[in-house]
Amino acid sequence: AIPNGVTAIKEGAFYGYTSLKEITIPNSVTSIGRCAFYGCTSLTEINIPDSVASIGEVAFFYCTNLKEITIPNSVTSIGEEAFACCENLTEINIPKSVTSIGDSAFSDCTSLERVIFENTAGWKVSRNSDMSNFEDINVSDPERNAENLKDTYSWYYWKRGE
Repeated sequence: AIPNGVTAIKEGAFYGYTSLKEITIPNSVTSIGRCAFYGCTSLTEINIPDSVASIGEVAFFYCTNLKEITIPNSVTSIGEEAFACCENLTEINIPKSVTSIGDSAFSDCTSLERVIFENTAGWKVSRNSDMSNFEDINVSDPERNAENLKDTYSWYYWKRGE
C-alpha cells in the first residue's frame, strides 16, 4: 500500500515489479507518472482514486494481466501509451472529465471490446504525429471506439472541445 499523504506516484516508481498483484492508491495522490507501473505483469486490477487528475505516458504499459481499470471523473488526461499492451483489458469507461487521450494510449490491447465515452460530444482526432489537422469523430459506438483506440496506426491524438 502507498501511504496516505503521498501526492504523486513518480516516474518508474514500480517499474518492472512483476510480482505486484494489487495496490491501493490513497486519495492524496493527484498524478500517476510516466512508467509508474510499467511491466507490472501480475497486476490484475487497479482502482484509481478520485483525486488523480492525470495518468502519465506509459504508466501501465505492458501490464499484460490487467483486466480491470477504473478511471475516475477527476482524470482529465490519459498519456501516450498509458495502457498499451494491456492485452487482457476488455472494457474501458472514459469519464466526462477526460479531455485528451495521447497517442496509442490503448494500442495493442488485443482483448479490448468496448470503450464507452461518458461524454460523446466534441471529440476530435488527429492522424498526424505533430497533432495537427484534427477532425471530428463520432464516439457513440463502444465497439468501434475499441477498434479505433487499440489500433496503433489508426489515430494518434484524441481531444475534446475547441
